[in-house]
Amino acid sequence: MPKLDSHLLATRLAPLVCVLAACACATTTAGPTSVQEKAAMTESASSAINDSLSAQQLHDRLLAWILSVNDARDLSGPNIEKRIGLDLGLAPETPNNFHAVGTLSEGWRYSLSSVKTTPGQEPHAVLLNMRRTGDGYADMTRVCVGLEHYQSPLIAAGFEASERPRRGGTEYRIFRTKKVHVRIELHGKTTPLDEKLCVSRVFVAAVAPQG
Repeated sequence: MPKLDSHLLATRLAPLVCVLAACACATTTAGPTSVQEKAAMTESASSAINDSLSAQQLHDRLLAWILSVNDARDLSGPNIEKRIGLDLGLAPETPNNFHAVGTLSEGWRYSLSSVKTTPGQEPHAVLLNMRRTGDGYADMTRVCVGLEHYQSPLIAAGFEASERPRRGGTEYRIFRTKKVHVRIELHGKTTPLDEKLCVSRVFVAAVAPQG
């Protein structure tokens, strides 16, 4: 069997290493919802366009955007506004830094935020987070979108699927290519131990453009 040149092998593996590193960092930065994020989701005024979507429509648009992502340039605020159709409240001087919120049914809200995976760097990740007003576990029946919504299309598009161990009532599914990494977090539909799972958070990271 012919041996791969070591330099060529390193070049091919570099993008994947970058994505894995980004995910490792973001596991902390995009971990359990902070007090500040809870407050932002509760108190921030959402625009009418952000409030006009159902949970299913929101996930449909998010999936379509994920399937269009090639590298970190596709995670820019203007591109996401165009692809998903949300008002991110972008500032001209920092168009890639955003935290948009919207309301769903029965007290549920969502946020779509840029995430810095490395301090001092431009955001190379985006997080969708869904919560119901108030603390503690909430029945997700009214906003439930299952794993299959993402799983089949991503695998069909060439993403490799894997799992992480369950932690704190949350199940994790990972989908990755050489350039894009998607982490989907799932909660029980009606109780924390419900076998029927619903998507609660979606984290998307992408490598910086090459060249």
